[in-house]
Amino acid sequence: MLLTIASAFFFTEIKSGAFTKLFSGLVQKLWVKWELEGMVVLSLLLQLVLLWVGYHRRKQGKCSHYVAIFAWFSYVSADWVTTVALSALLKAKVKELTNELVVFWTPFLLLHLGGPSTISAYALTDNELWLRYFLGLVIQVGVAIYAYVKFGTNNTLRYSAIPMFIAGIIKYGERIWILRDASYKQFSSSAFLSTGGNTLDTIQTSDSTYNYQPQTLDEFLRDKNVIEEGKSFFKAYYLYKMYIPLFSELRLRIYRNLREKFMLSQTISAEDAFKIVQIELGFLYDKLYTKSTVLQSVKGVILQSICLLSTFAAMITFSITVGNYDYPWEDICISYLLLGGAIFVDIYLAIAHALSDWTMCHLSIPSNSVHRLVGFSITSWLVHCKAKKKGITSMAQHSLIDYCFKVKTSWWSSILSVLDIEDFWGKFCYTSWVKVNPNLKNFIHSHLQEKFKRYQNIKDEAPGEKIDKNYGEFDHEFLTTMLKERGDHVLQGKGIVFKDEFKWSINDVEFSHSILLWHIATFLLFYDDHRRCSSSVLGLHGRISKLLSDYMMYLLLARPLMLPKGIGQVRIRDTQEEMIRFFGHVKSLNNNDVASALLHRKNEFPSSLIHSKSVLRDGCKLASMLKALVEELLWDPEEKWQMIANVWIEMLVFAASKCRWKHHETHLRHGGELLTHVALLMAHFGLTENIRIMQQLSDEGQPLKWDWEQHPQMSYFLA
Repeated sequence: MLLTIASAFFFTEIKSGAFTKLFSGLVQKLWVKWELEGMVVLSLLLQLVLLWVGYHRRKQGKCSHYVAIFAWFSYVSADWVTTVALSALLKAKVKELTNELVVFWTPFLLLHLGGPSTISAYALTDNELWLRYFLGLVIQVGVAIYAYVKFGTNNTLRYSAIPMFIAGIIKYGERIWILRDASYKQFSSSAFLSTGGNTLDTIQTSDSTYNYQPQTLDEFLRDKNVIEEGKSFFKAYYLYKMYIPLFSELRLRIYRNLREKFMLSQTISAEDAFKIVQIELGFLYDKLYTKSTVLQSVKGVILQSICLLSTFAAMITFSITVGNYDYPWEDICISYLLLGGAIFVDIYLAIAHALSDWTMCHLSIPSNSVHRLVGFSITSWLVHCKAKKKGITSMAQHSLIDYCFKVKTSWWSSILSVLDIEDFWGKFCYTSWVKVNPNLKNFIHSHLQEKFKRYQNIKDEAPGEKIDKNYGEFDHEFLTTMLKERGDHVLQGKGIVFKDEFKWSINDVEFSHSILLWHIATFLLFYDDHRRCSSSVLGLHGRISKLLSDYMMYLLLARPLMLPKGIGQVRIRDTQEEMIRFFGHVKSLNNNDVASALLHRKNEFPSSLIHSKSVLRDGCKLASMLKALVEELLWDPEEKWQMIANVWIEMLVFAASKCRWKHHETHLRHGGELLTHVALLMAHFGLTENIRIMQQLSDEGQPLKWDWEQHPQMSYFLA
């Protein structure tokens, strides 16, 4: 913000001299006449653009990266344009001012600096800079008031600007309030708010065998008569409140007799589980990046009401008094445009909040006063429509071998290689998007359920199930060991001599190296099967393997900070160069031919590869080993792909367990990643090192009693 103010003042200082030298007298006269008008209208336009991109950037899909770039440009430009307009007012002289309506327009600039409701911060770092924004508020309000006094006249129009000053200062202050609440210190501290002297009651009993069974969340919601469609919103809200310490990189403790109350039920479907996770992440996104939470308090509702009423008051006053003065019609139109824009943004905020997931929680209770005001049938219909969410809907895909051919045949790749050092064009423009189908969700959900059963390690297991005798129930040491699995557990479970045959491709190399090896091997086997057989032979696990392989490749290429550290970018570069050298002058091949060529000529790679970080030769070697293994064990294609799919899901779970929540939260502004949804779903099963499942005893040795009505202090008692 301070840099924005400084650059705006610098631009204002040099623009007069620059315009004199660069442009003719006619252009200079037009600029002097329309400078403020143009700045004010452009500022309003940028606010409307921010309103749109703020809403759409929470959606993931093909255009998410372009929306993110557009959001960044609009977010930075909006503050700068508004500050330039205020700077121009500060330097202007009274006799140079040709537009008396500038007094009326000044508070709108403060209103615009407050920003729209759909975006309060572009990135997490903006939240940490809230104190700088506060200093900016002091400076900008001072400039606006100075301009108001400097150019003010005694006509009634001057006084009609006062309500807009009130609204502008409230909006700007509201933005700083939201930024401060979303900063790391305040957000993490929100889990430890004072409990008001309330404590968890203990159950006084001398019976050592007494087993206290607290009320489950489903039972609590049933007692509150929550409608069926609204239960997902309530569950997501309660879980979100509980996991605030986790989102802040803090540890969480869940007591054993409460774990079934705070974790997702083992009987919940994959679709419902992903839906709850999506709603939770929506709450987190709103908290970190938007003003949606401002209406969650009575204070916020009062301030918003004052803003809207002030704008209406200014509109009425202006409409009554403007006819008494001979102002240019275009200036009057701009004034009405500013008033209409301010009212539209406030009404949009009210409607967006009324249709938000936050409101759905309240509308799901039949006894709510809104039901009596609007009608039960209407509110129930709204909840039913919002409850149709299906969790994450799309995921990115990037095939390294496909990309090698596309880059090689691009006529302007040489130009981009100079300008685009980090290869952003290749990372995003050659990334495709596919739907996250129910089969993939079921596969991920089932795998996490199996891991939870291993973690639970129940002694009276069902026939056929195995337990680890070296560990107890919910042993944290065992959990740490289990989360380190990257595919070795799958191969050992298949009876494969893992240590001698495949350890070099999983545990003996860094994680990024392992992803590249298995990505190349999956590509080759997938299209080799596709060439030799019909696509239907690949089956469900074949398609899941390809989806997860290309997604992990996308993370390595475009989201490396979400994965464990390594030199993956160097290996990708060298592998691409080796691919291009291997196929020489061939401009394009279909994937079936590429797979056939690499599998049959795997021994023709030059010896220079020894001194390279390319993994092409080793990837081909791994594919050949898997192919030979299948022939040796007489597996059918589906069994082979089931094993490969399970290796990939273990890699996905490993990556999710190692990624810090700071990085998950960073990419929520791009629509969120499948990896983030998996990480939160794992947390709901207790499959994270930041959650400990432990015995629940009070200081006196008596079990603690949990009451769901104490949910505002939920994370306080668990962190």
